[in-house]
Amino acid sequence: MAASASRLFRKHWKGYAFLIPVFAVLATFKYIPFFNALIMSFYDWNGANVRTFIGLDNFVQLFRDRTFYVSLKNMGIFTVTGVLIQLTVPLLAAVLVFHIKHNRLQNMFKLWFVIPLVIPGIVIYLTWQWIFAGDYGVLNELLGQIGLESWTHAWLGESKTALWSVIFVNFPWIGGITFLIYLAGLMAISGELFEVAKLDGMNALQRFMHLELPLVRSQLKMVMVLTIIQQIQSFENILVLTNGGPGQSTMTPALYLYIQGFSYSKMGYASAIGLVLFLLLLLLTWANNRFVKNTETID
Repeated sequence: MAASASRLFRKHWKGYAFLIPVFAVLATFKYIPFFNALIMSFYDWNGANVRTFIGLDNFVQLFRDRTFYVSLKNMGIFTVTGVLIQLTVPLLAAVLVFHIKHNRLQNMFKLWFVIPLVIPGIVIYLTWQWIFAGDYGVLNELLGQIGLESWTHAWLGESKTALWSVIFVNFPWIGGITFLIYLAGLMAISGELFEVAKLDGMNALQRFMHLELPLVRSQLKMVMVLTIIQQIQSFENILVLTNGGPGQSTMTPALYLYIQGFSYSKMGYASAIGLVLFLLLLLLTWANNRFVKNTETID
């Protein structure tokens, strides 16, 4: 085995040499910071001149930190709702676009749903902040115009509405990479299978349930992993929209990490939060790979 690998390497060493810059960049911006954060999680470190070894004190403090538990609860809500949305709405949109017979119209819809990919996220979040603004926001103005003044709120400024307002951002949740993943999965299905479904007299719902849905299971699994990773790591939307408020009603672990590290210079504590999030993400990814089947493994 080792001799065979050695011969393969000698034969294709030029190709492997082109990977050296890639691994160098990954090591510089990914691996080295990760292992440095792992080490610093055991220190009282301010990111500069204070660096004192304190063992597991950061983790003891973290698991006694009420704000951290509130942020975990909020992250759980964001993750569950995000997964449910990304496993349904973009998939249905992709199915509808896939079955449009007119090529020009189909391409127009594809372009329409891909456009959000080229819009910076900060622009989208600022736009939604303007929509949800309390006194002059678009949503409150609209409600007032149709006679529903009693429904108006400071959507991002009230604890009972802030969390769900953040979830509502990006409505109708279709545009972007998720839509393309599902569309690519549908386009990979053999046309013969659709012909067979037509001959069997399947209606649109039966075709979706018994043909399309099982054959895009791999895409569903990928989207689930990507959504979980995104929800656990994401903090810029909360930072722009609410900064974790009002109170702690929209605080997330990633934003809490950012605040502890860059607002209070508690880099060691922030590193401990990051390590816990990494382990949680690793566990969820393993569970997804272990219990969610790919298309190829369907019985």
